[in-house]
Amino acid sequence: MKRLILFISLICMITHVFAFNPETLVNEGNDAYKKGLFDQAVKKYLRVVDTGYVSAELYFNLGNAYFKTNSIKEAILYYERAKLLNPGDKDIEYNLEMARSFTIDKIEAMPELFFISWIKWVRNLMSAEGWTKLNIITFILTLFLLLLYLLSGNLGLKKIGFWVGVVVIIISAVSFTMAYRLKENQTAKNTAIIFTPSVTLKSSPADSGTNLFILHEGSKVEILDQVSDWRWVRIADGSRGWIRMADMVTI
Repeated sequence: MKRLILFISLICMITHVFAFNPETLVNEGNDAYKKGLFDQAVKKYLRVVDTGYVSAELYFNLGNAYFKTNSIKEAILYYERAKLLNPGDKDIEYNLEMARSFTIDKIEAMPELFFISWIKWVRNLMSAEGWTKLNIITFILTLFLLLLYLLSGNLGLKKIGFWVGVVVIIISAVSFTMAYRLKENQTAKNTAIIFTPSVTLKSSPADSGTNLFILHEGSKVEILDQVSDWRWVRIADGSRGWIRMADMVTI
């Protein structure tokens, strides 16, 4: 009898696991959003997030649902997470800027050197998956051109194989670097969104530290260092200070 009960319980568990489909919940969330049931849409999307399912589209939709419920800091968090996965998406960038316009802090970013901006622009042309696919394609093409160079008895084909191969190798190296950097950004967890209504940044990792400046919910910070539950952070204008981890959520 005990074995029968255990067997039935096991079957039920397996059925539940296979019955759960993240895409089904995402579609249910989309339907709720279209009907204007934004709170219900948030709950549906969060259930998918809690399973560990990762998708730029999911994060973008969740950001939209949060925005519709006037939950600005949560909307910014999920727009930022969507942007990490798909940095070149114009809709994500537009909605993120729209959400930022509702925050209190208006922080002017420090100007970047032109070549750094250019590298970031190139990197953001595709997602990490897109750069990875390009790297695989160019690697295979490199092998083909190498065979063409080694096996062809035609001098003209050898020259074509060599010079085109050089170009393809460069593209392959660039695509590998871009994919690596984007993946590194996704896993680094070195940026965060302030979730406390307002927080005073300190000169040292202690409540007794000198007050430096105040940030409000929705502002983005870069995490540079940590001491216990304190984080040394920098904002876009270069200002730095210490803040408790409990006051923010990593992107």
